[in-house]
Amino acid sequence: MFKVYKRYECGGKVWIHSAVDRKLSDFKALLTIANVFAGEGKEVKLMPRFHFKSNEYKQIYGCLIGTVYERKCPDLSVNGKFYEYESFVSPFKKRKISNMISHGLKQSSRIIIDNNKGCRDYYILTNIYNRIKDKNFKYRINEVWLYEKGKVRLIYKK
Repeated sequence: MFKVYKRYECGGKVWIHSAVDRKLSDFKALLTIANVFAGEGKEVKLMPRFHFKSNEYKQIYGCLIGTVYERKCPDLSVNGKFYEYESFVSPFKKRKISNMISHGLKQSSRIIIDNNKGCRDYYILTNIYNRIKDKNFKYRINEVWLYEKGKVRLIYKK
């Protein structure tokens, strides 16, 4: 069950499902990201993780069944579209950006990358465009956002 966590004057809201584990290492970052989007008037939900065979999964993620994202539990829903947040484990290396993009795209075609260590946009965009050109790459890339120092910015949109 989703409960309103915060409402904004612009109409944006942050919802958190009761099954969301608030002790996860990325919960604080997810909440910050949700508040940024809700501050722009968007409806944001922090999504729970459920086993794909459960009734809860079918209720919340039913629209993913039959897609390449079946059995996945993306982190956020923003205005009804699923987003996956990818953070990294220290130490940071540029190669980790590529891994974060790969892992995120297996969850959703819209990803948010933790770029707090400041990898250059050029490197990230090159990585994205190389995947788009690769005929064997089976995942779509609709949006890529960067999470940097408490802010979220769009770097790529199809």
